[in-house]
Amino acid sequence: MVTYAMFVARFPEFASTSQPRFDIFAGDAVLEMGGDETRWLDWYDVAQANLIAHNLTVASYSLGGDATPMKPIRSSDVDDVLVEFATAKEYDARPLDVYDDTIYGQQYLKWRNMAFAGARVVF
Repeated sequence: MVTYAMFVARFPEFASTSQPRFDIFAGDAVLEMGGDETRWLDWYDVAQANLIAHNLTVASYSLGGDATPMKPIRSSDVDDVLVEFATAKEYDARPLDVYDDTIYGQQYLKWRNMAFAGARVVF
């Protein structure tokens, strides 16, 4: 499990985060990742640190109450009418992955995918 000292050493940009706030987000990460570190091979701590950093980043951007603060703004204009969308209006076939919103979330996905890749079959 990642400690506050380990977390701040890895991500000094979060040094102003208080220990109680870190503990809340660390608890959330354990709920999501599970407490069995062996399932994650040797990558539990680094994946957990990135998940905590992602959640703290998203929380800091959502202080104003915006439900989708990290999504890009899309706009469309016809004649004199400009319409802006807070989220992308194009959707692909895969489900929306909230971890794509931050570099920390993308790193968490990398570690999660490596830990749970499963068997590979080549045809």
